Amino acid sequence: MPLTFPSHPAAVLPLKLWRPGWFDGVALALGSMAPDLAYVLDGSGLPVWPFSHQLVGLVGWCLPIAWVGTWAVRRAAPIIAVHLPAGGALALRDYGCLALARHRWWITVTSALTGAASHLALDGFELRVPAAEYVMHALGAIGLLLIALHVGRHRLLRRWYGDPPARRSRPALFWSVAVVVAVPAMAVTPFLPGAFLAHTTGARLLCAVAAGLLIASAAVAARDRRPDVR
Repeated sequence: MPLTFPSHPAAVLPLKLWRPGWFDGVALALGSMAPDLAYVLDGSGLPVWPFSHQLVGLVGWCLPIAWVGTWAVRRAAPIIAVHLPAGGALALRDYGCLALARHRWWITVTSALTGAASHLALDGFELRVPAAEYVMHALGAIGLLLIALHVGRHRLLRRWYGDPPARRSRPALFWSVAVVVAVPAMAVTPFLPGAFLAHTTGARLLCAVAAGLLIASAAVAARDRRPDVR
């Protein structure tokens, strides 16, 4: 199957470049990955598979996952971005301005559903043409890099949303929390149910990294809210 990341986001993010006002890019990307996030729960006994990859699952699973994820990413983006390297042409710190996006709710909903539907379509194509799997892996990696370079070189995020909010950098706190959260979660993945399945372990590793970054951003935000003791 196509990789949860980068293949699925790469297939749908061109829509954002085509019509920026029609689509919520964060919801598109998270919606495109949402069906595979059910793999994190493999072996739990919860009925999330194959539900997440069915049409009814677009609303019952993918939409709420993408909605909550979009909210979390927007809140965390300024703090995560200020702790990233400049990234040259990628302009990684520009991603902090995702917090300023103010899409109508129906734009976020339709974007999440469009991303999830694209996931099912791409998976269906791979099932009909199994030989295309590795081609899609390569095209996904190349495609997402090209999209990121285009967005960065043309400073599209700033053009769409404005300058990123100013945030104080606290690298020691941010990266220590990120490592403390993400590394143990990644370390246990080989011992979890279904770990022999590449798609299951891949989804868990993605979620471990995401959890580390989100919790680290929350720790920095909490520290910034605390008055300095003099």
